[in-house]
Amino acid sequence: MLEKDSTQFITSRDLEIFTIPTFAERMTEIRSRVSPKLELLGERLTEAIAKETGEIVHYHVAKHARRTVNPPDETWVALSPSARGYKGYAHIAVGVGYFGSFVKLIAKAESKEKVTLARAIMEFGSPKTIWLTKGDNLVEASLERVQEVLEKKSYGVETGTVIEDVPGPTSDRWFDWSMQEIAAIWSLYEFVRKKV
Repeated sequence: MLEKDSTQFITSRDLEIFTIPTFAERMTEIRSRVSPKLELLGERLTEAIAKETGEIVHYHVAKHARRTVNPPDETWVALSPSARGYKGYAHIAVGVGYFGSFVKLIAKAESKEKVTLARAIMEFGSPKTIWLTKGDNLVEASLERVQEVLEKKSYGVETGTVIEDVPGPTSDRWFDWSMQEIAAIWSLYEFVRKKV
């Protein structure tokens, strides 16, 4: 387990990885510098969530296995109800990219739970920003536009927070920020879990 400490974690300098132009070099840097830290964070978050909510979530660090040419603009650790994966479920993702850091509740277009999450957001709203996903495109959306997720198979939905930098350079700061952001969207995640 990642113990409470103030050691250096994912820093602003690590965001520069996402400007490396070649696929192989960027993936090498993601796998060596960022993924191991996300794994430690995922382990700590799953333990804390289980302790605070009684809900079991499993962490999965993004592998980007389907990519072979275009390097990823971001990477993350996903918190999922399933030990087998996360893409088919409404899941929480904590990650970084060239634009900064994020914590989001995500239901991808192929997820069986996207309609349930969309309906939850439409009914209860979200305290955080809402986006619709159309393939690889992410578009900020109003509450009213979430209806489009119900009508279009190729749309997914996300809600959460994106910041332009990192929440801080230490593991404690990352953990505290992640837990705070997860708490803000937790009721929506919990609603989906109870409905499926």
